[in-house]
Parts: sequence; structure tokens; C-alpha cells
Amino acid sequence: MSTDSYDQVQALLGNIAELPCDLNAHIGEKIRLVLWARNDTVIYSLDARDKALEEGQHWSNEQALGGRAYFRIATDPPSLVIENVKESDAGLYKCRLDFKNSPTVYHSVNLTVIIPPQKVIVVDERGMEYTSTSQLTPYSEGSSLRLTCISTGGWPVPKVSWWRENALLDDTWEVSSEHVTSTVVSNTLTIGRLQRNDLNARLTCQAANNNITIPVSTTVTLEMNFRPLDVKLLNKKPALSADKEYTLECVSSGARPPAVMTWMRGSTKLKHHRETVSSNANVTTSIIAFIPTLEDSGKILACRAENPKIPGSMIEDGWKMDIHFVPQVNLDFGSKINSTHIREGEDVYFECSIKANPWIQKVSWRHNGRSLHHNTSAGIIISNQSLVLQSITRKSAGLYTCVGTNSEGDGASNPVVLNVKYAPVCKSHQQTVYGIARQEQAKILCDVDANPDTDLQFKWKFNNSAETIDIQQSHFQVERHRSTLTYKPMTELDYGTVLCWAIHETIGQQKIPCVYHIIPAGKPDAVSNCSILNQTFDSLFVSCVEGFNGGLQQSFVIEIWDFHSQHVIRNLTNHRPVFNVRGLEPGASYIVRIYAVNTKGRSEVQVLQASTLKAAEKQTGYSAEASSVKPVFLNMTPILGILIAVVATLILVAIVIVLVMRGRGHTGEDKRVPKPNGGLKSSPEHDKSTVPLKKSVEEMPDVDDKNPDVVPHSSEIDGIDPDEKVFLERLNNTSRFYETIPRAVRTASRPDPNSSAELVNNVKNRAPRTGREEVTYAELSLPNSPAYHPGTLRHQPIRPQEPIIYAQIDPLKTAQCVPVGVHEQQTQTLPGYPLNLPHPSSEQGEEFVHLRPENAHAVYSNSGTNMRF
Repeated sequence: MSTDSYDQVQALLGNIAELPCDLNAHIGEKIRLVLWARNDTVIYSLDARDKALEEGQHWSNEQALGGRAYFRIATDPPSLVIENVKESDAGLYKCRLDFKNSPTVYHSVNLTVIIPPQKVIVVDERGMEYTSTSQLTPYSEGSSLRLTCISTGGWPVPKVSWWRENALLDDTWEVSSEHVTSTVVSNTLTIGRLQRNDLNARLTCQAANNNITIPVSTTVTLEMNFRPLDVKLLNKKPALSADKEYTLECVSSGARPPAVMTWMRGSTKLKHHRETVSSNANVTTSIIAFIPTLEDSGKILACRAENPKIPGSMIEDGWKMDIHFVPQVNLDFGSKINSTHIREGEDVYFECSIKANPWIQKVSWRHNGRSLHHNTSAGIIISNQSLVLQSITRKSAGLYTCVGTNSEGDGASNPVVLNVKYAPVCKSHQQTVYGIARQEQAKILCDVDANPDTDLQFKWKFNNSAETIDIQQSHFQVERHRSTLTYKPMTELDYGTVLCWAIHETIGQQKIPCVYHIIPAGKPDAVSNCSILNQTFDSLFVSCVEGFNGGLQQSFVIEIWDFHSQHVIRNLTNHRPVFNVRGLEPGASYIVRIYAVNTKGRSEVQVLQASTLKAAEKQTGYSAEASSVKPVFLNMTPILGILIAVVATLILVAIVIVLVMRGRGHTGEDKRVPKPNGGLKSSPEHDKSTVPLKKSVEEMPDVDDKNPDVVPHSSEIDGIDPDEKVFLERLNNTSRFYETIPRAVRTASRPDPNSSAELVNNVKNRAPRTGREEVTYAELSLPNSPAYHPGTLRHQPIRPQEPIIYAQIDPLKTAQCVPVGVHEQQTQTLPGYPLNLPHPSSEQGEEFVHLRPENAHAVYSNSGTNMRF
């Protein structure tokens, strides 16, 4: 018996294949032999002819199955089991059953051996291969995707498909080659435009040819690049101030990877900015410190965001800058002004050019840092951006600047120097009085202020009461704006006035000469008005007013004497009569002696008595005791108040009476009688100088009788040392005083100041006055002194009955030339007024001084050679 039908059995390569064979074809009939054949070749048999089927003998063809097969009758249905199935095991198997009485039965089984695909690879459009699970090379947003999945091997032919998560994308596959061992099947997936939601998509390609095993697959993850969605420049400003730092911030979002930020100023890329990225890498912030300049005005300041991996992804945000700046100012002279040849009296104008944004609110002008204001009367005219100076003087010289002001601040221009040319003038604060001893050589410095101060020439003249003498150039030297004259007086007639002029060839001659007075050198005058301004427990601060220096440089000395021991404990010298004496004993008394010194000797001594404060520690006990005493307050009663008022009234009345009596004493009639020679003589009852001093005055120390302001009595001169008497006579033979201007001379017409000879002739040619001549007297009276004069340390009586001394001043006889004048702030002492020595009169008890001119001559020394003019 045979059958054409057969069963289909599939077995995986390497697994077990079970080929069924139904043994119940004839129920009740004993099966004697079971045979398995493939391709007409017996491969397995079960012989149960003499035995029960369960005890039958099994046989396997070693060449066909190699011992991998056995027949299992205990299963239902019984099956031929083939282990470790091989690809060659595939085919049609037949099972033959032989019965004892029944015919043979055949059962066919077709064994199919399944071979899974060997591998699946994914290839992108760039040819890159991906296996298993991997990440694709990033795709840009908006681009297309094309992936090909290739399955190799497998039998039967596998099916290849694309999946996204659990969703089937594409199952259209094609076979490139079909073979049991080299089957190639492929499937291509195409996505036309990638979107943002495609990021990180998992795309799986799988190949399957059975439902027994898991399909072979490869999964790739889609990586993408995104373009920035937006960019925004924060804190935009409508206007920026030049040279001021601003912090600007720009924010962009949506880019993957984070956007690259760029700052642009016009076409120039800015550097030195910093970026920060948010935690989710979606927002990028860029910060820059920006300092705009004037050249940035009108340029675009922009912030750009870009993903370099996506061409054309750049976006930007910005604005056109409006730069405000401090006015830029340039100052120059007017176009017709020659700045190198500007002289006094000319008009000058300046032009101020301004560039500003916003426009200026005002324009101001400065001269040497000080503000100038419109003042027509002063010759200052300000009009818009121009400055006019009319009739300039040397004070107009200096630095001029123009200042423009707007909301950004003040912009100053370049300084322009106004150089005013002017004729020479004497410099102030130079020595004008020279005290020189006979046959002593001195240098007289003439210093002038001129512009220009080079190429100056000088001339000197000597003026006395008789004539004016030109000094030869060999007797003085010139050094730029200074000239030094070498001078040596030989006799008393060599004292007078020296005049100096400076001349510039193009600017002109000095109009008013420099005047220097040559006087005999002597001892300095005593200091005056000495007072103790501050005293502490260990120091004294003493200040005095200095006197005439005797024509020489002087210094000042203070001596601190102990009041009890009469010893000097401090000795200080200073160039000013101001002293701060420290390191003294607290609570001690001192005698202070102050005097001036020069090379000719020292002045009279001023004496003060002072004491230091007690030390604080010595007063501690008293303070503690006093602090323990409770204060007692006086109760004010009406009666007590009335008594105080009465006493105060009486005191006030007494003071008024005393003042009235003193006032009457000073308003008495002058009962001096005329003297025969034209002077005045005091009557005996009113000559206070003949009244003897009180007896107590004899106990007083001697008052300083050597004050140069008092003309000494002849008897006093006779009683002093002979050498000192000779010195005093020489000193009195020449004037030590500054000349004064007689009234008649002051009212005279002013001659040409450039001609010294004319000055002298104008005075000489004046007609003498007719009638009774005016005589002016000066009275010198000595004040009442205390019992002890503060200027001495020893007791010495004052000489009583010293007369009043009068001086007769005749302006016409005294004046020899008119004053040479004063120019601006330069004060000149008038030349040509030497005062002559006083002569005692024949009247006893009075002295009369007559001032008269003397013929004088001068001797100048140059290089040790004396020359007389």
C-alpha cells in the first residue's frame, strides 16, 4: 500500500528534526519491520520479527546519518529523531511498515532544513555601514534620509523590512541573488525631509525566514543638527556714549549643537565675548563688553547665531548705533593773524571749530585755566565760536582754550599760546636799595621782564644832586635779561641813584627805568612790636616786626635768659623775627632778648619777660581737692542787684572824667614862638622836654637812646667812645632814608621819562619862590616809660630834660629831579634825592636839620680798577 501524501517538517540547522510515522495503520496487526529511507536508500530500521516491537533491534546507516538518528516509538506519533540537523539532511523521507499478515504501508515526510540569515547591515547614502545598534552620522534639519538594509544568507529566502519603534515603515524587499548559502536580500528606506521630531528616532531593519527564531536585525539611531530658531540682542540702547563701556547680552535658542555666537561692528568681527549654554543645551547666551568710539557712529552693531554644520542657518539681530561724544574742539588764531608777531595794543581773535553729537549747549573760553566772560569795556568780545581781544596787553599773554559743552560733558580744545611782544619793564620784588660801605665793591643787578627776553641791550646812568652821568658799557655785564653793574663808592658823595634801561632792537626801549638807591651800609634797626603769641608749659612762641636792615641782609637772634640765674639757656637765629622756643622748664620765668644782626653789627635789643605754664601733674592735687568741694551759688537778691548797678555806674563816670581830662591836655594851644632863623621855639611853660622826670623814674633801666629815628644830641655824641663817634659822623654825613616827593614837585608837569638830564634841568631851571618861604616841622616826643624798660637787663637812669628836635624841610632846595614814574605794578623809588647830614643849631635845647643838595661824584670799579666820572 502506498500513498502520495506526505507531511512537511521544518527543522533549524543544528537543531533536532522529528519525522513522524503512524504505526496504527492496521489496528491489531503486529508490525514486524519498520524501515526509513531517503532517496531510496535505507537509513534506519527497526526489526521486531521475532520480538515485540518495543524490544526490536534498531539499526542506523552511519554513512547517511552518522549515528545522529534514532526511532522513538514511545511518542505520539512515533518519530524518527535526527539530531544536529545539517543542511544535507533536507529531503523526502519515507517510512515503510511491514506487517505479518497485512500489506506494507508507506508514509512520506518532507524535511526542510531552515537556515537563518547570517547578518543584516545598514548602508547610508554616503556608503557608511552600520551593524547592530549604532548612531547615524548627524543629518541636518530639512535634509533627506536614504538607508539600505542588506540581509546576507538564509534559507528559505528571508523577508527584509524597516521598522520605527513598533511601526512598520517599509517591507518591500528584493532579492539580489538566491542561493542556499549566499542569498542577498535588500530593502531601501527613504525619508524626503527630516523634521525636528525625527531626532533620536530608532530605525530597525530586520530579516526573517521562519517563525521559530527571532529575526536578524540592525537598529540605528537618527542624530540631527538643528538651525537656531531665534536670536535676540537684549538691552538695546538708542544712543551710546563714546569711550564708555557697555555690557551687551545676546540670547539664541533652538540650535543643535548649541549655536555659535558672533558679534559684528559693521563688517568687523568683535572678540573677547563669552558664551554660556543652558542645562538642556537649547539656549545659548553671549555677553560682550563693548566700548564704542566716535568712528562707530552709523555702523550696525549685530549679534549673530549660526550652526556651522547647516549652511545658511545664520540669523542676526542688531541696531544702527548713534554715538554721543564729548565735543571735539580745535582752536586756532584767525586766518589773518600772524601769531609770531603780536604786540601790545593790537587786536587778536580766535576761531573755535567744534564737532559734537548731540550739538553743544554752550561755548566757554578760558585764559590760563580761568574763565573769560563777555566784557566789551575790557576788550573781550565773545560771539558764538569766536573770541576777540581788543588792545591786548602783556597780561593777555598765556594759554587760551575753547570749551564746548553738551550732555556728554565738556570738551576742551588744544591750548593756543598767545605770545605778546612788549618792551622791557623792571621786574618786581628785586632789591632796590643797596647798603654799601666806602671802598666796598658791590654788584647791582638790573633784572627786567621783556618779550622777547633775548638780544637785549642795557644802558646805565648815575644820578646825584648835581648831574646825570652815563656809565660806560665796560662797567657792566649783560646776561640775557639781566645786567650787573659793578659799583664801589669811594667818598660820601658817591651815594645816590643808579638807573638802568633795557632796549630791544625791534620792540623798543624800556620807558620807565629801573631805579636803585645806593646808601651807606650800617647796623640794622631794632625789631618792634614784639609779643608772645603762645606759651605752653615747655615752649614760647615769639613774634616781632623787623626794622630797616641797614642796607644789608640781616638775621634775627633770640636769647632766653633765666630770670633768677641771669644765664643764657637758649640762643636761636632765624631769617625772620619769629621764634618757637621749645624745651623750657615748666612754670619758670624767663627774660627774652631779641635783636637783628648784619655784617655791620647788631641792632638795639628788645627785652620781654615771660614765663611758661605749670606742668599738668603739679596741679593734679589741687584739681582733685577742688573737685571735692561742692560749689556754692550766690543767691541774687534785689538789693544786691542795685548795689552792683551803682558801683558799675560810678566806675563808668570815673573813666569818662579821665578821658575828658586827657583830651583837654592834648588840645592846648601851641605857644611856641618864632625863632630868629625862621623856626619855632617852645615857650618855657609849654616845653615838656625841660620838665624833669619823677624821682621814681631813676630806678628804671635806661631807655634805648640809639634809635635811628631820633637825631642824637650833640652832648650825647661828645660823651661816647671816639671810634663810635667817628662812625656816627660818617653815618650822618649820608642819608639813610628813602626820599619823599615835595608837593611842589608833584604838581609840576611831567617831562619825558627817558631823559634823565632833562629831569635834572627841569628842577634846576625852576624860579625860586618869592615871599616868605614855607617851613615844615616834625616833632618827636618820647612816651612815658614804665619803671623798667622791657628792652634792658640792667638798671640805668634815663637822662632828663632831653630837648625836642625839629627838622626843617625845604621842598625846593631838596628836590633835584622829578619822579621817574611808576609803571603798572612795578614800584620805583625816586632817584636824585640824597639827604645830607644834620647840623646842630646854635640854639640851646633844640636841634635843627637843614636838608640841602650837594655836588656828588661816583667811583665805579670794574676788574679791580677805579674810574671816576
